[in-house]
Amino acid sequence: MSFRDALSPLAKKTFDCWLVLRADGKVPRKDDLCPLGLPPPTLPNLMLMERMADDEFRCRLIGTAVRDWYGTNIVGQSMREMVPPAAYEVRLPLLRHCIGEGAPAWFVGPLLIDGEPLRRGGRLLLPVSFRGEGADGVLLIAFVDEIAPLKPGIEPSIAIDTALVCSNGELG
Repeated sequence: MSFRDALSPLAKKTFDCWLVLRADGKVPRKDDLCPLGLPPPTLPNLMLMERMADDEFRCRLIGTAVRDWYGTNIVGQSMREMVPPAAYEVRLPLLRHCIGEGAPAWFVGPLLIDGEPLRRGGRLLLPVSFRGEGADGVLLIAFVDEIAPLKPGIEPSIAIDTALVCSNGELG
């Protein structure tokens, strides 16, 4: 199964939009990701993260749903401040892949929403360029309604259920 085939339906459309924005095999600049460059249903669920140093990512932009999930505006915060340390450690290899390879990643796991029961959600991580010199940021988009819900009575851990990385060979 290809990377694209493993994605939820809206994640596939989003991945396809990102592929169109990839010019000459380079990751899109963050400015290319204006609202017209992405499927409208994804906009409330996005988070744009800039890599500040090795293993340090700072939130630069969030959608309205993400703000509501956290219960506050997290723009300017470090990803380490936003998620539990163990959750950060299991997501870090996927962030490193996006930056190092300039290729997307996908994971399914728990989604912490302020004031709500834990839910499962898929996240598509798309590498972007803040400075135009290669991947130095990640556009993370959450997909909740398209992912099978948690089974009743099962308490999930912070671990990721599914993690996939896209190879450069799949990018055309």
